Amino acid sequence: MREESIVVDGCMACRTAAGEFADDEVYRDDRVVVVAAQTAINPGHLVVVTLDHVRNALTMDEDLYLHMNRVARVMALRMREALPAESIMFCFNNEHPCQTVFHAHLHVAPRTVGDDLDGVFGVKPSAEERAAVASRLRAALSAPLGG
Repeated sequence: MREESIVVDGCMACRTAAGEFADDEVYRDDRVVVVAAQTAINPGHLVVVTLDHVRNALTMDEDLYLHMNRVARVMALRMREALPAESIMFCFNNEHPCQTVFHAHLHVAPRTVGDDLDGVFGVKPSAEERAAVASRLRAALSAPLGG
């Protein structure tokens, strides 16, 4: 089931899906296109973009979500062959503050020790904070999951 089968005016990802940045394309099928990122963490950073305008990973149907991840995994495996990358990071941004293009896209970014993101993920919550978060999530997970 498609959330929206429209091109939203001004949407960078819709323009990408429509082929406006064909020189940046790496892969295309009937559901997604993969392009070199216009704003990259490191050279080789790719973005898997849905062809249909879907807001984000939390609003798309599960089959499309799984398809995007399968495509991203293949891109990452090939990236490791083609580029100097110590690791590959996958990232969906879902709403503010991270998401700035409100059209589902999955980042596939090569990472190296010492790059700009190295060390950014350094918050160390206390044992009490971790336990409180775990308790809240267990309570939320006790209810049936919505679509």
